[in-house]
Amino acid sequence: MKKWQKYWLYLLIFYSSLHLLRDIFQDLGIKNFLSTVLVKKSADPIVSYILWTSLNTYVIAIAEIVLAIICLKRNSFSRLGNLTILLALITVGAWLAYWFFL
Repeated sequence: MKKWQKYWLYLLIFYSSLHLLRDIFQDLGIKNFLSTVLVKKSADPIVSYILWTSLNTYVIAIAEIVLAIICLKRNSFSRLGNLTILLALITVGAWLAYWFFL
């Protein structure tokens, strides 16, 4: 595995863990910096609910963590590593569309 791939996987685990923790704090109603930064209230709650339900974000974060750990344990980036990049790109793209257009 290349050095940048290891850095990517460790960064992904760190980011996804923080994001998962943030979602848990938000769902439990715990107000802190982590749970209130970059929060947007959509004008259309139905669209907001469909795109960003807790289930979606929990599944994405857990999948990214699990895939990254598998890649690190196998010491092979392969298709699973590429899948982590694809998931991250799709997630960031969906978040940007939600943040700027909805």
